[in-house]
Amino acid sequence: MKNRNLKRLLAAVTVSAMSLGLMTGCSGGGGEEAKTDESGATVIKFGIHVANPAEQEAVTNNIVEAFNKANEGKYKVEFEAADTETHSKNMKLKAEDGTLPQIFWIEGSEAPEYSEAGVLLDLTEFLDENAEIKTALGGMEEAFKDDNGQYGLPYQCNVQGIFYNKELFDQAKADYPTDETTYEDFIEIIKKLKDSKVTPLSIGSKNSAYAMWEFNEFLARYGWEDNIGNILDGKDKFNNKELTACFEKFQGLKDAGAFPENMATIEYFDAKQLFNEGKAAMFGTGQWDCAEFDENIGDKIGFWWGPKFSDTQSSQEIAMKVPSAPIGVSAAVADDEKLKEGVYEFLKFYYGEEAAKLSYEGSIFPATNYEGASASDSQYSMNVMIDALANGWGSPQAAPDLTVSSAVQEALYDGIFGVLQGTYQPAEALDKLDAALANSK
Repeated sequence: MKNRNLKRLLAAVTVSAMSLGLMTGCSGGGGEEAKTDESGATVIKFGIHVANPAEQEAVTNNIVEAFNKANEGKYKVEFEAADTETHSKNMKLKAEDGTLPQIFWIEGSEAPEYSEAGVLLDLTEFLDENAEIKTALGGMEEAFKDDNGQYGLPYQCNVQGIFYNKELFDQAKADYPTDETTYEDFIEIIKKLKDSKVTPLSIGSKNSAYAMWEFNEFLARYGWEDNIGNILDGKDKFNNKELTACFEKFQGLKDAGAFPENMATIEYFDAKQLFNEGKAAMFGTGQWDCAEFDENIGDKIGFWWGPKFSDTQSSQEIAMKVPSAPIGVSAAVADDEKLKEGVYEFLKFYYGEEAAKLSYEGSIFPATNYEGASASDSQYSMNVMIDALANGWGSPQAAPDLTVSSAVQEALYDGIFGVLQGTYQPAEALDKLDAALANSK
Protein backbone atom coordinates (compact mmCIF):
# COMPACT_ATOMS: atom_id res chain seq x y z
CA MET A 1 0.00 0.00 0.00
CA LYS A 2 2.85 2.39 0.86
CA ASN A 3 4.50 1.91 -2.54
CA ARG A 4 1.18 2.42 -4.32
CA ASN A 5 0.57 5.66 -2.44
CA LEU A 6 4.09 6.87 -3.15
CA LYS A 7 3.54 6.24 -6.86
CA ARG A 8 0.28 8.18 -6.72
CA LEU A 9 2.12 11.01 -4.98
CA LEU A 10 4.59 11.07 -7.85
CA ALA A 11 1.99 10.88 -10.59
CA ALA A 12 2.03 14.63 -11.26
CA VAL A 13 5.81 14.83 -11.52
CA THR A 14 6.75 14.92 -15.19
CA VAL A 15 10.48 15.58 -14.93
CA SER A 16 13.19 13.19 -13.88
CA ALA A 17 15.22 13.40 -10.70
CA MET A 18 18.34 13.86 -12.82
CA SER A 19 16.94 16.90 -14.63
CA LEU A 20 16.07 18.49 -11.30
CA GLY A 21 19.52 17.80 -9.90
CA LEU A 22 18.05 15.88 -6.97
CA MET A 23 19.93 13.75 -4.53
CA THR A 24 19.54 10.06 -5.22
CA GLY A 25 19.08 7.16 -2.87
CA CYS A 26 17.46 3.80 -2.45
CA SER A 27 13.73 3.81 -3.10
CA GLY A 28 11.83 3.50 0.15
CA GLY A 29 15.01 4.12 2.16
CA GLY A 30 15.09 5.31 5.72
CA GLY A 31 16.04 8.91 5.05
CA GLU A 32 19.31 10.76 5.34
CA GLU A 33 21.51 10.09 8.37
CA ALA A 34 21.93 12.87 10.90
CA LYS A 35 24.82 15.20 10.11
CA THR A 36 26.77 17.63 12.24
CA ASP A 37 28.37 20.92 11.27
CA GLU A 38 31.88 22.11 12.14
CA SER A 39 30.75 23.10 15.65
CA GLY A 40 29.31 19.66 16.32
CA ALA A 41 25.70 20.83 16.07
CA THR A 42 23.14 18.36 14.75
CA VAL A 43 21.92 19.68 11.39
CA ILE A 44 18.17 19.72 10.78
CA LYS A 45 17.11 20.25 7.17
CA PHE A 46 13.98 22.39 6.55
CA GLY A 47 12.50 22.12 3.05
CA ILE A 48 10.84 25.46 2.26
CA HIS A 49 8.74 26.56 -0.70
CA VAL A 50 10.62 29.73 -1.66
CA ALA A 51 13.99 30.18 -3.34
CA ASN A 52 15.21 32.92 -0.99
CA PRO A 53 13.81 32.53 2.55
CA ALA A 54 15.53 35.66 3.88
CA GLU A 55 13.62 37.81 1.38
CA GLN A 56 10.49 35.79 0.61
CA GLU A 57 9.73 34.23 4.01
CA ALA A 58 11.48 36.68 6.31
CA VAL A 59 9.54 35.71 9.42
CA THR A 60 10.38 32.02 9.09
CA ASN A 61 13.98 32.95 8.36
CA ASN A 62 14.09 35.11 11.49
CA ILE A 63 12.65 32.30 13.61
CA VAL A 64 15.23 29.87 12.28
CA GLU A 65 18.07 32.32 12.94
CA ALA A 66 16.83 32.92 16.49
CA PHE A 67 16.63 29.18 17.13
CA ASN A 68 20.12 28.60 15.74
CA LYS A 69 21.54 31.39 17.91
CA ALA A 70 19.88 29.98 21.03
CA ASN A 71 21.14 26.47 20.25
CA GLU A 72 24.60 27.25 18.87
CA GLY A 73 26.81 24.18 18.94
CA LYS A 74 23.89 21.88 19.67
CA TYR A 75 21.33 22.16 16.83
CA LYS A 76 21.32 24.02 13.54
CA VAL A 77 18.42 24.33 11.10
CA GLU A 78 19.39 24.72 7.45
CA PHE A 79 16.98 25.46 4.61
CA GLU A 80 16.56 23.39 1.48
CA ALA A 81 15.06 26.19 -0.59
CA ALA A 82 13.32 26.18 -3.97
CA ASP A 83 10.42 28.00 -5.60
CA THR A 84 7.02 26.51 -4.81
CA GLU A 85 6.60 24.42 -7.96
CA THR A 86 10.12 23.01 -7.82
CA HIS A 87 9.83 22.40 -4.08
CA SER A 88 6.63 20.41 -4.60
CA LYS A 89 8.27 18.23 -7.24
CA ASN A 90 11.40 17.80 -5.15
CA MET A 91 9.52 16.66 -2.07
CA LYS A 92 7.52 14.08 -4.03
CA LEU A 93 10.67 12.63 -5.53
CA LYS A 94 12.47 12.66 -2.19
CA ALA A 95 9.53 10.86 -0.60
CA GLU A 96 10.07 8.11 -3.17
CA ASP A 97 13.83 7.72 -2.71
CA GLY A 98 13.94 8.23 1.06
CA THR A 99 15.79 11.56 1.17
CA LEU A 100 13.12 13.89 2.55
CA PRO A 101 14.44 16.73 4.70
CA GLN A 102 13.63 16.30 8.37
CA ILE A 103 11.02 19.11 8.25
CA PHE A 104 9.28 20.40 5.14
CA TRP A 105 6.45 22.65 3.98
CA ILE A 106 3.69 20.76 2.15
CA GLU A 107 1.09 22.07 -0.29
CA GLY A 108 -2.18 21.73 1.63
CA SER A 109 -4.04 19.73 -1.02
CA GLU A 110 -1.11 17.28 -1.28
CA ALA A 111 -0.48 16.74 2.43
CA PRO A 112 -3.02 13.90 2.89
CA GLU A 113 -1.26 11.98 0.11
CA TYR A 114 2.03 12.15 2.01
CA SER A 115 0.23 10.87 5.09
CA GLU A 116 -1.32 7.98 3.17
CA ALA A 117 2.10 7.14 1.77
CA GLY A 118 3.42 6.67 5.31
CA VAL A 119 6.33 9.12 5.00
CA LEU A 120 5.25 11.55 7.75
CA LEU A 121 5.91 11.30 11.48
CA ASP A 122 2.82 11.25 13.71
CA LEU A 123 3.22 14.37 15.87
CA THR A 124 0.64 13.33 18.47
CA GLU A 125 3.47 12.50 20.88
CA PHE A 126 5.00 15.94 20.40
CA LEU A 127 1.72 17.67 21.24
CA ASP A 128 1.09 15.39 24.21
CA GLU A 129 4.54 16.28 25.58
CA ASN A 130 3.96 20.02 25.00
CA ALA A 131 0.47 20.74 26.27
CA GLU A 132 1.04 24.51 26.30
CA ILE A 133 1.70 24.46 22.55
CA LYS A 134 -1.43 22.42 21.89
CA THR A 135 -3.39 24.96 23.92
CA ALA A 136 -1.80 27.85 22.02
CA LEU A 137 -2.70 26.23 18.67
CA GLY A 138 -6.33 26.40 19.77
CA GLY A 139 -7.50 23.56 17.54
CA MET A 140 -5.73 24.71 14.37
CA GLU A 141 -3.84 21.43 14.35
CA GLU A 142 -7.10 19.53 13.78
CA ALA A 143 -6.95 20.34 10.06
CA PHE A 144 -3.96 18.01 9.71
CA LYS A 145 -5.14 14.81 11.36
CA ASP A 146 -6.32 11.56 9.82
CA ASP A 147 -6.34 7.85 10.63
CA ASN A 148 -2.53 7.93 10.63
CA GLY A 149 -2.48 10.55 13.38
CA GLN A 150 -1.24 14.14 13.53
CA TYR A 151 0.59 14.22 10.20
CA GLY A 152 1.39 17.95 10.22
CA LEU A 153 1.12 21.27 12.03
CA PRO A 154 0.12 24.64 10.54
CA TYR A 155 3.01 26.60 9.08
CA GLN A 156 1.25 29.84 9.98
CA CYS A 157 -2.29 31.13 10.46
CA ASN A 158 -3.89 32.63 7.36
CA VAL A 159 -6.39 35.45 7.79
CA GLN A 160 -7.94 36.00 4.36
CA GLY A 161 -10.35 38.57 3.01
CA ILE A 162 -10.62 41.88 1.19
CA PHE A 163 -8.46 44.90 1.95
CA TYR A 164 -9.77 48.27 0.81
CA ASN A 165 -8.47 51.81 0.43
CA LYS A 166 -10.66 54.17 2.45
CA GLU A 167 -9.42 57.19 0.51
CA LEU A 168 -10.69 55.75 -2.80
CA PHE A 169 -14.01 54.85 -1.19
CA ASP A 170 -14.33 58.44 0.07
CA GLN A 171 -13.58 59.84 -3.38
CA ALA A 172 -16.26 57.58 -4.88
CA LYS A 173 -18.73 58.48 -2.10
CA ALA A 174 -19.09 54.75 -1.42
CA ASP A 175 -19.81 53.42 2.05
CA TYR A 176 -17.14 51.34 3.70
CA PRO A 177 -18.22 47.69 3.81
CA THR A 178 -19.18 46.24 7.21
CA ASP A 179 -20.11 42.87 8.69
CA GLU A 180 -23.69 43.57 7.57
CA THR A 181 -22.95 44.50 3.95
CA THR A 182 -24.94 42.26 1.60
CA TYR A 183 -24.04 41.06 -1.86
CA GLU A 184 -26.55 43.53 -3.31
CA ASP A 185 -24.87 46.33 -1.34
CA PHE A 186 -21.53 45.13 -2.67
CA ILE A 187 -22.70 45.43 -6.26
CA GLU A 188 -23.77 49.03 -5.60
CA ILE A 189 -20.36 49.78 -4.07
CA ILE A 190 -18.69 48.32 -7.16
CA LYS A 191 -20.76 50.55 -9.42
CA LYS A 192 -19.80 53.70 -7.48
CA LEU A 193 -16.13 52.77 -7.52
CA LYS A 194 -16.23 52.02 -11.23
CA ASP A 195 -17.91 55.36 -11.89
CA SER A 196 -15.06 57.07 -10.01
CA LYS A 197 -12.60 55.63 -12.60
CA VAL A 198 -10.80 53.14 -10.37
CA THR A 199 -10.78 49.36 -10.61
CA PRO A 200 -13.19 48.16 -7.91
CA LEU A 201 -11.55 44.80 -7.09
CA SER A 202 -8.07 44.04 -8.40
CA ILE A 203 -7.43 40.44 -9.43
CA GLY A 204 -4.76 38.85 -11.56
CA SER A 205 -5.94 35.39 -12.53
CA LYS A 206 -2.90 34.31 -14.53
CA ASN A 207 -1.88 32.38 -11.41
CA SER A 208 -5.33 31.67 -9.98
CA ALA A 209 -4.14 29.85 -6.86
CA TYR A 210 -2.90 33.23 -5.62
CA ALA A 211 -6.10 35.09 -6.47
CA MET A 212 -8.44 32.87 -4.49
CA TRP A 213 -8.33 34.42 -1.06
CA GLU A 214 -11.61 36.39 -0.98
CA PHE A 215 -13.55 33.65 -2.76
CA ASN A 216 -12.96 31.10 -0.01
CA GLU A 217 -15.33 33.25 2.06
CA PHE A 218 -18.00 33.02 -0.65
CA LEU A 219 -17.72 29.22 -0.69
CA ALA A 220 -17.81 29.04 3.11
CA ARG A 221 -20.99 31.13 3.30
CA TYR A 222 -22.65 28.77 0.84
CA GLY A 223 -22.13 25.81 3.17
CA TRP A 224 -18.89 24.35 1.81
CA GLU A 225 -17.74 22.91 5.12
CA ASP A 226 -21.10 21.27 5.82
CA ASN A 227 -21.44 19.76 2.35
CA ILE A 228 -17.95 18.88 1.11
CA GLY A 229 -17.87 15.53 2.93
CA ASN A 230 -20.97 14.30 1.12
CA ILE A 231 -19.64 15.57 -2.20
CA LEU A 232 -16.32 13.78 -1.80
CA ASP A 233 -18.14 10.61 -0.70
CA GLY A 234 -20.30 10.67 -3.82
CA LYS A 235 -23.55 11.41 -1.96
CA ASP A 236 -23.86 14.84 -3.55
CA LYS A 237 -22.33 16.77 -6.43
CA PHE A 238 -20.55 20.08 -6.77
CA ASN A 239 -23.28 21.05 -9.22
CA ASN A 240 -25.87 21.56 -6.50
CA LYS A 241 -28.26 24.34 -5.56
CA GLU A 242 -25.95 26.03 -3.04
CA LEU A 243 -22.82 26.13 -5.16
CA THR A 244 -24.77 27.09 -8.27
CA ALA A 245 -26.03 30.14 -6.38
CA CYS A 246 -22.47 30.88 -5.24
CA PHE A 247 -21.04 30.66 -8.76
CA GLU A 248 -23.85 32.86 -10.02
CA LYS A 249 -22.60 35.52 -7.59
CA PHE A 250 -19.14 35.24 -9.17
CA GLN A 251 -20.82 35.81 -12.51
CA GLY A 252 -22.62 38.83 -11.08
CA LEU A 253 -19.32 40.41 -10.08
CA LYS A 254 -18.07 39.98 -13.63
CA ASP A 255 -21.25 41.51 -15.04
CA ALA A 256 -20.89 44.50 -12.69
CA GLY A 257 -17.39 45.18 -14.04
CA ALA A 258 -15.63 44.53 -10.73
CA PHE A 259 -12.29 43.41 -12.15
CA PRO A 260 -9.44 44.76 -14.28
CA GLU A 261 -10.12 44.40 -17.99
CA ASN A 262 -6.83 42.53 -18.38
CA MET A 263 -7.47 40.21 -15.43
CA ALA A 264 -6.73 37.08 -17.49
CA THR A 265 -3.25 38.24 -18.48
CA ILE A 266 -1.92 39.76 -15.25
CA GLU A 267 -0.55 37.99 -12.20
CA TYR A 268 -1.22 38.34 -8.48
CA PHE A 269 1.71 40.74 -8.05
CA ASP A 270 0.51 42.95 -10.92
CA ALA A 271 -2.94 43.12 -9.35
CA LYS A 272 -1.45 43.98 -5.95
CA GLN A 273 0.57 46.76 -7.53
CA LEU A 274 -2.65 48.35 -8.84
CA PHE A 275 -3.93 48.39 -5.25
CA ASN A 276 -0.68 49.72 -3.81
CA GLU A 277 -0.60 52.51 -6.39
CA GLY A 278 -4.16 53.64 -5.65
CA LYS A 279 -5.53 52.47 -9.00
CA ALA A 280 -7.75 49.79 -7.45
CA ALA A 281 -9.99 50.20 -4.42
CA MET A 282 -9.97 46.60 -3.14
CA PHE A 283 -7.66 43.60 -3.20
CA GLY A 284 -8.21 40.09 -1.87
CA THR A 285 -5.29 38.65 0.07
CA GLY A 286 -4.07 37.79 3.56
CA GLN A 287 -1.79 39.02 6.30
CA TRP A 288 1.37 38.27 4.31
CA ASP A 289 0.85 41.55 2.46
CA CYS A 290 0.28 43.66 5.58
CA ALA A 291 3.76 45.18 5.76
CA GLU A 292 3.53 46.26 2.12
CA PHE A 293 0.13 47.87 2.66
CA ASP A 294 1.38 49.69 5.76
CA GLU A 295 4.11 51.23 3.63
CA ASN A 296 1.90 52.18 0.67
CA ILE A 297 -1.54 52.88 2.14
CA GLY A 298 -0.88 53.38 5.86
CA ASP A 299 -3.83 54.25 8.09
CA LYS A 300 -6.18 54.52 5.09
CA ILE A 301 -6.39 50.72 4.95
CA GLY A 302 -9.56 48.79 5.76
CA PHE A 303 -10.36 45.07 5.87
CA TRP A 304 -13.57 43.13 5.23
CA TRP A 305 -14.58 39.48 5.18
CA GLY A 306 -16.85 39.89 2.15
CA PRO A 307 -20.60 40.14 1.54
CA LYS A 308 -23.43 38.27 3.20
CA PHE A 309 -25.87 36.28 1.02
CA SER A 310 -29.62 35.96 1.44
CA ASP A 311 -30.31 33.01 -0.90
CA THR A 312 -28.79 30.33 1.34
CA GLN A 313 -29.62 28.76 4.69
CA SER A 314 -25.93 28.47 5.57
CA SER A 315 -24.40 30.59 8.31
CA GLN A 316 -23.17 34.00 7.20
CA GLU A 317 -21.29 34.77 10.40
CA ILE A 318 -18.06 33.22 9.18
CA ALA A 319 -14.57 34.68 9.37
CA MET A 320 -11.63 33.20 7.50
CA LYS A 321 -8.91 32.63 10.08
CA VAL A 322 -7.58 29.25 9.03
CA PRO A 323 -4.39 27.23 9.23
CA SER A 324 -2.08 27.69 6.30
CA ALA A 325 -0.54 24.71 4.55
CA PRO A 326 1.20 22.39 7.02
CA ILE A 327 4.75 21.54 7.79
CA GLY A 328 5.45 17.86 8.20
CA VAL A 329 8.26 15.83 9.71
CA SER A 330 9.86 12.93 7.86
CA ALA A 331 8.93 9.59 9.41
CA ALA A 332 12.62 8.64 9.22
CA VAL A 333 13.32 11.07 12.08
CA ALA A 334 11.94 8.44 14.47
CA ASP A 335 14.92 6.20 13.66
CA ASP A 336 17.48 8.61 15.15
CA GLU A 337 16.80 9.64 18.75
CA LYS A 338 19.25 12.54 18.71
CA LEU A 339 17.81 13.92 15.49
CA LYS A 340 14.27 13.48 16.77
CA GLU A 341 15.19 15.38 19.92
CA GLY A 342 16.53 18.24 17.79
CA VAL A 343 13.45 18.32 15.58
CA TYR A 344 11.22 18.43 18.66
CA GLU A 345 13.29 21.26 20.13
CA PHE A 346 12.87 23.25 16.92
CA LEU A 347 9.10 22.64 16.86
CA LYS A 348 8.90 23.76 20.50
CA PHE A 349 10.65 26.97 19.51
CA TYR A 350 8.70 27.47 16.27
CA TYR A 351 5.37 27.17 18.10
CA GLY A 352 6.54 29.00 21.21
CA GLU A 353 5.87 32.54 22.40
CA GLU A 354 9.19 34.02 21.21
CA ALA A 355 8.52 32.87 17.65
CA ALA A 356 4.96 34.22 17.87
CA LYS A 357 6.36 37.64 18.78
CA LEU A 358 8.74 37.47 15.82
CA SER A 359 5.76 36.63 13.60
CA TYR A 360 3.79 39.67 14.71
CA GLU A 361 6.86 41.88 14.26
CA GLY A 362 6.94 40.67 10.65
CA SER A 363 3.19 41.27 10.17
CA ILE A 364 2.37 37.57 10.03
CA PHE A 365 -0.24 35.85 12.18
CA PRO A 366 1.38 32.84 13.88
CA ALA A 367 -0.53 29.58 14.18
CA THR A 368 -0.49 30.05 17.96
CA ASN A 369 -2.14 32.47 20.37
CA TYR A 370 -0.13 33.88 23.28
CA GLU A 371 -1.22 36.85 25.38
CA GLY A 372 2.22 38.40 25.16
CA ALA A 373 2.31 38.43 21.34
CA SER A 374 0.43 41.10 19.38
CA ALA A 375 0.73 43.77 16.69
CA SER A 376 2.08 47.27 17.37
CA ASP A 377 0.01 50.43 16.88
CA SER A 378 1.83 51.26 13.65
CA GLN A 379 0.94 47.92 12.05
CA TYR A 380 -2.25 49.34 10.56
CA SER A 381 -3.12 46.44 8.28
CA MET A 382 -2.76 43.78 10.95
CA ASN A 383 -4.80 45.86 13.36
CA VAL A 384 -7.76 46.23 11.00
CA MET A 385 -7.69 42.44 10.60
CA ILE A 386 -7.60 42.02 14.37
CA ASP A 387 -10.56 44.41 14.63
CA ALA A 388 -12.44 42.29 12.09
CA LEU A 389 -11.73 39.16 14.14
CA ALA A 390 -13.16 40.84 17.25
CA ASN A 391 -16.70 40.02 16.07
CA GLY A 392 -16.09 36.54 17.48
CA TRP A 393 -17.33 34.70 14.40
CA GLY A 394 -16.14 31.15 13.90
CA SER A 395 -13.95 30.00 11.03
CA PRO A 396 -13.90 26.77 9.03
CA GLN A 397 -11.41 24.13 10.06
CA ALA A 398 -9.58 24.74 6.77
CA ALA A 399 -9.91 27.06 3.79
CA PRO A 400 -12.29 25.46 1.27
CA ASP A 401 -9.69 25.19 -1.48
CA LEU A 402 -7.43 23.17 0.85
CA THR A 403 -10.05 20.49 1.57
CA VAL A 404 -9.86 18.78 -1.82
CA SER A 405 -7.22 16.90 -3.78
CA SER A 406 -4.84 18.79 -6.05
CA ALA A 407 -6.74 17.69 -9.17
CA VAL A 408 -10.08 18.93 -7.81
CA GLN A 409 -8.42 22.06 -6.45
CA GLU A 410 -7.15 22.89 -9.94
CA ALA A 411 -10.64 22.38 -11.36
CA LEU A 412 -12.04 24.65 -8.64
CA TYR A 413 -9.64 27.44 -9.56
CA ASP A 414 -10.30 26.93 -13.26
CA GLY A 415 -14.06 26.95 -12.66
CA ILE A 416 -14.16 30.11 -10.55
CA PHE A 417 -11.91 32.13 -12.81
CA GLY A 418 -13.54 30.68 -15.91
CA VAL A 419 -16.82 32.15 -14.66
CA LEU A 420 -15.15 35.46 -13.73
CA GLN A 421 -13.74 35.73 -17.24
CA GLY A 422 -16.94 34.62 -18.98
CA THR A 423 -15.42 31.36 -20.27
CA TYR A 424 -17.86 29.14 -18.34
CA GLN A 425 -21.41 29.38 -17.16
CA PRO A 426 -21.80 28.45 -13.45
CA ALA A 427 -23.32 25.01 -14.14
CA GLU A 428 -20.61 24.23 -16.70
CA ALA A 429 -17.85 25.13 -14.23
CA LEU A 430 -19.41 22.94 -11.53
CA ASP A 431 -19.81 20.02 -13.94
CA LYS A 432 -16.08 20.23 -14.58
CA LEU A 433 -15.47 20.01 -10.86
CA ASP A 434 -17.60 16.86 -10.67
CA ALA A 435 -15.70 15.40 -13.61
CA ALA A 436 -12.35 16.16 -11.94
CA LEU A 437 -13.51 14.44 -8.76
CA ALA A 438 -14.72 11.37 -10.64
CA ASN A 439 -11.46 11.09 -12.57
CA SER A 440 -9.34 11.43 -9.40
CA LYS A 441 -10.85 8.38 -7.69
